[in-house]
Amino acid sequence: MSEIGNDRKRFRFDNATQIGYIEEVLINILARLPVKTVVACKIVAKHWLKLISEPQFPVLQLTWSRRKLKYIICPYPEDTDIITHLSLDGGNGKISQTLPLSGFENICSPEMFCFMNGLICSVDEDDDLNEVNVRIFNPITQDTLLLPRGSPSLIVPSVGIAFDPKSNEFKAFRFFSEPSEDEDVKYKCEVYTSRSTAWRRISEDVERPDHNPFHPFPPYYASVAGSLYWFVWSEDDPGTPLRILSVDMNDNFTEIELPTLLHQWSFLIEFEGCLSVVLMDYPDSYTASQHEDPRPYLEVYKFKNHKWSLRAKAEMELMDIHSFNSVAARDNEIFLIIRLADDSFCYLIFDMAENSFRTLALSDSFEGYSPVAFPFAESLLKYFWNFVDYVTDLQMEMRWKPFLN
Repeated sequence: MSEIGNDRKRFRFDNATQIGYIEEVLINILARLPVKTVVACKIVAKHWLKLISEPQFPVLQLTWSRRKLKYIICPYPEDTDIITHLSLDGGNGKISQTLPLSGFENICSPEMFCFMNGLICSVDEDDDLNEVNVRIFNPITQDTLLLPRGSPSLIVPSVGIAFDPKSNEFKAFRFFSEPSEDEDVKYKCEVYTSRSTAWRRISEDVERPDHNPFHPFPPYYASVAGSLYWFVWSEDDPGTPLRILSVDMNDNFTEIELPTLLHQWSFLIEFEGCLSVVLMDYPDSYTASQHEDPRPYLEVYKFKNHKWSLRAKAEMELMDIHSFNSVAARDNEIFLIIRLADDSFCYLIFDMAENSFRTLALSDSFEGYSPVAFPFAESLLKYFWNFVDYVTDLQMEMRWKPFLN
């Protein structure tokens, strides 16, 4: 009898181990699937629904999704104010998916910013009230949050969003102006977070983020590792950056020197997890005189360990550049959407490893639109997420820890 009992215990233990291994495999498979497929998998089996509904699953899914970033392209219509859809591109010049925005209220402002966690912020201006409507939404799951109105402002406020990379909680920074006897307009800053019920003022006099007057479509700030970065523009020489300002999740403001002399073709982006500056320029007068047709070149500067370094430099084939609609980066490349002098668009990928450019055939996909691209990771995240709060049970933490490393 004792031998039979031992065999039963061994049998149960071996099966439990096998079931645990199968569940690990299943979790890893589900986490690697596209978000729309994951959502569909919820109705396949109750056990699948349970695994996908675990609070830690969206974090695991996002971890894998960030390893295969796509580009999300916002096509601003040239004949209307309403944005009806977004497009996903895998980087190969082919639109893989169209995401309708029919489930959201009208999104009509060119102020849109996409984050590395699958969420998007749109800022729609209300010129009559000198106010903005700020939404944070997931374009795939269609979860959305409309932030409350902030303090009254003499001028339409500017807004930037930062996400804590550990918890994925957001903090919105709103820069506004109040009536003053002083002729000079002074801006104040207030914040709203994932856990807020109202805006909270943090600064009385700060230089706000603002668009480059020559390139209104690219975002006027970069969100990197929980901090917001923006150029301070020259009043005497419009479109020329003077310095970089930043504010972090602890409301600390910092000033950063420029990596080199910049001008209107300068853009802030996140690249390789760091703040970076992309600069397009022409050779100086001496170098240009050595060539009949001097070509513009691209430089990428990277800010790491509190200092700048030149990451890449390459000559461009284009000649008749009018303006830049978009400068975005993922992995080891930079995606440029350039408006040419004849109002057509050129879609370029700069490959860092090869130090070369290639052209994407996207013109037909966005005829009649003014497209802007962002790096994008599909996710199940909502506008509010705090993974740390969920991991309170030791067994649950140990169960998911191998997947999250």
